[in-house]
Amino acid sequence: MYMPNLARTIAIVATLLLSHTASAEVTLCDRLATHPDDPNRNTAGLETKEIDLAAAETACRAAVAADSRRARSQYHLARVLYYSAKVEESLQHLRIAADAGYPQAVFVLGFILADGNTKRDDCRAGELFLRGVALEHPWSGAHLVEKALDGRFEKCSYKLTAGDLEHAMRLAEEHVTLTASAGRIEKLRSRLSARSTPVSTP
Repeated sequence: MYMPNLARTIAIVATLLLSHTASAEVTLCDRLATHPDDPNRNTAGLETKEIDLAAAETACRAAVAADSRRARSQYHLARVLYYSAKVEESLQHLRIAADAGYPQAVFVLGFILADGNTKRDDCRAGELFLRGVALEHPWSGAHLVEKALDGRFEKCSYKLTAGDLEHAMRLAEEHVTLTASAGRIEKLRSRLSARSTPVSTP
């Protein structure tokens, strides 16, 4: 039986796929604004202190103007704007990229809502980290576990199971490099294991 919403669903999925997979071209925006830990990066990437913010902003505004559906460019523009203290405009572009399903944007939006320069929203951040885990974004897994262990999601409508946290932890362990981790993932595993270990009584 034909489903009325099937055509619309197919169109949406096609748009989302196009948004961050269709173009293999490395743009000037990519070269100037890619994050080195972005799992979907198409070039090596730059740390924050290495970015020429003015040049990157110009290049990424041009990239977004040329193709506003390209979620990677929307994310890169958001990154540059955030570092330039243009937080509200940054969040606008970040939400576009996250809504399009770009994993790094999903994670970063969650990170900013949890610990960034905007109104804190732990529950929404947790939802984004969960979505990031579903998209196999390693740092989403790490932050989901960290914030859960810190009790940041206790008042949220959703409840995380031990299985949810273990899955997220393993994603981080398997894909975050030792260099990028700098011991953080290992400490997080120790915290999670300590929480999971029953306390013996005499």
